[in-house]
Amino acid sequence: MKHILFATLTAVTALSGAAYANPGNGHNNGKGWGVGQVPPGHQKKMRQFYAPGDRLPDGYVIIRDYDRFGLRAPEEGYRYVRYDDEVYQVMRDTATVARAIGIVSDLLAN
Repeated sequence: MKHILFATLTAVTALSGAAYANPGNGHNNGKGWGVGQVPPGHQKKMRQFYAPGDRLPDGYVIIRDYDRFGLRAPEEGYRYVRYDDEVYQVMRDTATVARAIGIVSDLLAN
């Protein structure tokens, strides 16, 4: 009985090392090969959020129909703009963010 037990333990120990050494057959062990080991095309772009005092880059859209977004008319010297699906109140002359209003889809749902 001891011989069978010893033979079984020896076989299990010898075979487990071979299974552990398997290189993965070129599948990279489930890891990607891009940035952060994520396959190309699967990486999500990080969105930039702007806080009060930040200047918005070019490419924003001026909002003129405040009622559609449930907004009241901005104070003198300010305007509402849409940039990257966010609504901001910015200074008219410098495009500096005065206030982050919210996400466009949330504002249009009301």
